[in-house]
Amino acid sequence: MTYSQQRDTNKAYAVMMVLYAIFALTVDSLSTNHSHWLINWSQFYWRLKSGFEMSTAILWLGIPVLLMWRDLDIRVFTFARWKKTDALLLIALMLLGACGVCLIKYIPVLNQYYQSKSHLSAAMKWSYAVSNLIWLSSWLIGWEFLHRVFLMRYLQALLGTVGPCFIPVFEFLFHLQKSIPEAVGMLALSIVLTYWSYKRKNVLLPFLAHLSIELTLLAYLII
Repeated sequence: MTYSQQRDTNKAYAVMMVLYAIFALTVDSLSTNHSHWLINWSQFYWRLKSGFEMSTAILWLGIPVLLMWRDLDIRVFTFARWKKTDALLLIALMLLGACGVCLIKYIPVLNQYYQSKSHLSAAMKWSYAVSNLIWLSSWLIGWEFLHRVFLMRYLQALLGTVGPCFIPVFEFLFHLQKSIPEAVGMLALSIVLTYWSYKRKNVLLPFLAHLSIELTLLAYLII
């Protein structure tokens, strides 16, 4: 096989991987929302009694890891490529995320979507928190892996340095199913996280920043 043929093969594979990511996000959205567009997508929504979304974990993490196993660099999950200033960036993102969560009650569409659980008993709050944390574990790692490792790798292979610019677009479009304010917030956050991941070849900071926001949101709902 010539170099040109190898390059074309790699690009063809990259196209298939990007199409898989689109497929995974679309199927997850349709199944989670129990859509009946063309078929009953609820049959692809597999949530355990504990709250763990098996379907999401498989689509966003399990299959992508298998598909890119030969290209997987374990250092994307470590602190090896961090710089001293990255810890400050993480703290800044955590604080900005907390401020964003506090704004929910001032934005009607978000306030309606994220309804407070403060009226629940202590036992019910605990049950809700545990279920939410289990649910969070089923999708958050996969979300960051799919976007800032999987898509990062194959969009770059396909489009070069321009490729990662499309990742915030993916995240923006996905969050439109919730509300425009949340989609815009995700777009802004994704631009920062994607650029950092592109420069560092690492996904740990985006994961920690995203985790911090989700935990702050959980605290906001139950307190």
